[in-house]
Amino acid sequence: MFRKNDKDRNLKKIFQWEDYLNWRKMSAQQKINLKRALLFPFFALIVYNFLSDFTYAILLLIFIYLLIRYRNRRRISK
Repeated sequence: MFRKNDKDRNLKKIFQWEDYLNWRKMSAQQKINLKRALLFPFFALIVYNFLSDFTYAILLLIFIYLLIRYRNRRRISK
């Protein structure tokens, strides 16, 4: 059931909290991944706030765009 002879293969670490606690020993790729993981909730919050504030304006602009596009197609096909 378990493979005991695969001890020499390299496994990718998923939960690396022990590695993230020592900033100086981290590779450049690990530092970038940590920054992305820590900054993602702030980015999501900014996007959520923007969309919640301007939802109706965005929908109105999309509606106007589609209306103009539809009217232009009708004129071209005539």
